[in-house]
Amino acid sequence: MGAEPPAGLTYSEVGMSRPGAEVPPGFRVRERRIRLGEGDALWKRAVAVVSGWRIKTAIGFEVVPDDERVVAGRYYDTTYRSRLVRQFEPVRVVWVAEEPRMRGFGYGTRPAHPLTGEECFLVERDADGAVWLITRTVTRVSRGPWRWLAPAVRAGVRIFQRRYAESAVRLILGTDAPLPGLRRARRRMVGEGPSGVDGIARLGYGLGPAPGPFDRPPEEPVELDADELPWELRGGESDSSSNR
Repeated sequence: MGAEPPAGLTYSEVGMSRPGAEVPPGFRVRERRIRLGEGDALWKRAVAVVSGWRIKTAIGFEVVPDDERVVAGRYYDTTYRSRLVRQFEPVRVVWVAEEPRMRGFGYGTRPAHPLTGEECFLVERDADGAVWLITRTVTRVSRGPWRWLAPAVRAGVRIFQRRYAESAVRLILGTDAPLPGLRRARRRMVGEGPSGVDGIARLGYGLGPAPGPFDRPPEEPVELDADELPWELRGGESDSSSNR
């Protein structure tokens, strides 16, 4: 644990972003696993996406060199750019998975990165043929001035890991495909149809049961005997309190 970091890196525990690897003290792990589907064509698309930097460049990162297939041990300069932010995040690819049922890579942080640790993008094919996307981040806030921004940096880890997952799903499954888990949750809450009203009612009132016969208005008008109604519902009587 007290070993010197390898050349160019800011930490010593190389490989901790691999699924199942031990998390060193002081580091936080965030792992997301998403089932993408099945089939050889899907597997090939998924492998192509996680072999290079498309997941990051699709959400606004510039990567130099932007290799179609990353090279283990190579240094990369990644920079996030938006209208308000320009953040330099240098990394080094520290391992590449080229196993029959697992493909992808992990990269570690270099000096000037706001985080210290590793992150990986992987796809895995299980024994049943299902294809899974895995993103795993094992990091801590870097020392120096970054400690003053620790809450914002930690929040950024959560936000970007979700954006990485969304980016990968779009690239692999299609332009507008949402995360599969969210699609199933929406279907359970509001159904498949365009009805907005029934769906919103179910969403807002706790996913109650389907409407019963007494929850719908009668098909024909119903005549009510005023003398049979409670006094609160009878018309023609003034409220004495309103004139006080």
